[in-house]
Amino acid sequence: MKKISGSTFYFKKVFPTVWFGFLAIFFVTAVLSGAISESFMFLVVPVFMAVFGFVLFKKLIWDLADEVYDEGESLLFRKGDKEQRVLLKDIINVSYAQMNSPERVVLKVRSGGQIGQELIFNPPMSFNPFSKNPIIVELLERIDRARST
Repeated sequence: MKKISGSTFYFKKVFPTVWFGFLAIFFVTAVLSGAISESFMFLVVPVFMAVFGFVLFKKLIWDLADEVYDEGESLLFRKGDKEQRVLLKDIINVSYAQMNSPERVVLKVRSGGQIGQELIFNPPMSFNPFSKNPIIVELLERIDRARST
């Protein structure tokens, strides 16, 4: 059993905490200094940034699986306390977004499980950002072989 996903701790925990923490500190400082009474923008901008950050994190980060393990003929996805095992032959489509941060691999499977029908994870970071991740290239080849047999 080999782990084929990268760490999501920074993306799912640290970065949102820093984002919303900064906005909270900015808002509290603006309230205590009386800046909100002088300009309405000291209230609008942090609220807009909080909503924008929440939507962005929900769409791009919080849907990532925590861990993905390669078990040979299947993949094991873990997200929180949920687990879902997917056979390689049951994968319908693979989408790989290489130039995102974090990189995203989206697997669409025939039938949904505890996590869902679209399983999303980030592969381990590679040293060359302009080349395809070798783990994903190998996975794509194995999925193709499993579907053709």
